Amino acid sequence: MVNSVDNFLIFNNSKYFMNNKVRTAEINSPQKLTKNQKLGIELTTAAGVIASLAVLAKTAKTPYSLKLSKIISTPFKDSFLGKVNYNVKNVLAVGAGSCIGGLTGGLIFDKNKNNRQAKVREALVQYTNIALPIATVHYASKLGELAAKKLPKLAKPVGIAAPLVGLAAGIVAGNKLANKLNQIIFHKKDNRPVELTDMSAHLDDICMTSQYIVKDNILTKCASRFIPIALLVPGCEIGKKQEKLS
Repeated sequence: MVNSVDNFLIFNNSKYFMNNKVRTAEINSPQKLTKNQKLGIELTTAAGVIASLAVLAKTAKTPYSLKLSKIISTPFKDSFLGKVNYNVKNVLAVGAGSCIGGLTGGLIFDKNKNNRQAKVREALVQYTNIALPIATVHYASKLGELAAKKLPKLAKPVGIAAPLVGLAAGIVAGNKLANKLNQIIFHKKDNRPVELTDMSAHLDDICMTSQYIVKDNILTKCASRFIPIALLVPGCEIGKKQEKLS
């Protein structure tokens, strides 16, 4: 009789702990974001990009009007978006707007508090992926120009190779730096690889690289008009980022 009671208690206790474990896992596991949550994150990311572009338009050498009637009546080629030169400063500003907008949307719409640090870590990764490659492209191109002056016969191949090397080095270094910073700041060893969605953040780098290789080319100028759209992706990735269970 005693054995029967003991077996009954052991069975029920193990059943309780198993159920409790399952419930805990369900609470802590990432819940897929709903369409409305994703839409909210996308809208806040777009708002961040638009806000950055508005600031750039108002602080341009010749400030642009932000009145809706004026924006609508101005031909695209004469507007800020049609004329802006996406240099390092401008891309960093638009990228910052995207990252801040995406992070804000993620914190608002993703109710799971366990995902908050993951989003902050992803913001660091994404902004590093935007900033470092564009800096390496810029400075590698400057070094290439100096080398071309000293070696005129090699001016063309050096002019092509320098920004491309800068781009490749920046992508790899940006990823490694972001992982290292996350480890130092958050004590989290992610070892996050370069992901396909990270490539959108490099469209600005590719456009800048092509501009250094082929200056004043209509195709590269047209491609650069899509930089703000491409930079929406990093912000959305930040907002939708969720903590992975170890």
